Amino acid sequence: MQEHQPWEFTCTTCGTHKLNIYRVWKILAGPESETWQEWGPLEADHTWRFKFKEKIEKDKEDDTRRWNFREYTKDNSSSKPEEYEIFEPEDNPGNDKFYVNCANCDREIEFGWSQANRRGGIFPVECSDFIPGKYWPEPRYLDSWQKKGWLQKAVEK
Repeated sequence: MQEHQPWEFTCTTCGTHKLNIYRVWKILAGPESETWQEWGPLEADHTWRFKFKEKIEKDKEDDTRRWNFREYTKDNSSSKPEEYEIFEPEDNPGNDKFYVNCANCDREIEFGWSQANRRGGIFPVECSDFIPGKYWPEPRYLDSWQKKGWLQKAVEK
């Protein structure tokens, strides 16, 4: 059964009414870093639950520039390779990248947060219940919101 959705969204490109939330982050895995993403639908109460998760593979272009050093890297030593720990920021949402996109055509939608410091619900600017000046912008939209006069006026209690 579908939960009643108090807000409306209609994509100006394709006419769809659903939105997806994406989170992209990097982790350090030994000397390399890995990029991951997870995504899921924006719920009726402006919260989300990620339903999918995947590692984002590096471009094939990077692989074509590498030399083949196989014959020079023969390991004749008795030592074993080191096991690297995976370091992931535990609670640093400032390094994560969040996106709101149309669920059909993947067009990016500007959005803000119901609480300061990227906390609370996500409120896309194209939703019917978006109220300029009530929400905190996603950091990459700060300049845009400042020009539009949408920045938060009150101090969070």
